[in-house]
Amino acid sequence: MSRESITFESLTAADFPLIHRWLNDPEVAAWYGLGIENHTYPPLDEVVAHYTPHINRETPIHPFMMLVGGERIGYIQCYRIGDWPEYARAIDLDDDAWAIDLYIGKGEMRDRGLGAAILAAFVEQYVFTRSGVTACLINPNPKNARGIRCYEKAGFEYVKTVFVPEEGQQEYVMRVWNPQNASRTGTRGP
Repeated sequence: MSRESITFESLTAADFPLIHRWLNDPEVAAWYGLGIENHTYPPLDEVVAHYTPHINRETPIHPFMMLVGGERIGYIQCYRIGDWPEYARAIDLDDDAWAIDLYIGKGEMRDRGLGAAILAAFVEQYVFTRSGVTACLINPNPKNARGIRCYEKAGFEYVKTVFVPEEGQQEYVMRVWNPQNASRTGTRGP
């Protein structure tokens, strides 16, 4: 797979049925989704209610579909840590760092080495192109060994494990520095 075959498109309402199907996949729901805290699968109306504010720019989340060879295979979003004050306090790192959440929804596309390439391309194209961004974070569940290995392959390194009260769970904080901002200033933590 070439990097040229990896593209991203803004999430639209037309994507909601696909997002709904993916969030109801047990492999996705185990780590990502609206019902992760109680292991339930969200109905379509909850998916629509959750993602509509993102596509209408009523939240500071930037939502995208991940495509490989023009085919939608997953979801990815990014956001500035400082735009979520409670979360920023829990993470206790640079408020100007950006974070990413993602999943490969199409089951047959998992375990093919796509995740690291997709993540690296997204960070390069959509995170480090923003003014003043020193670092990018990704914060999986500490038990998500598959995700952690993928993120390491994309250049992310472990920083610390924190408890996030609003999520009600531990997060394994990983960071990659912006190579265009070698000063690495603005961080509060390690």
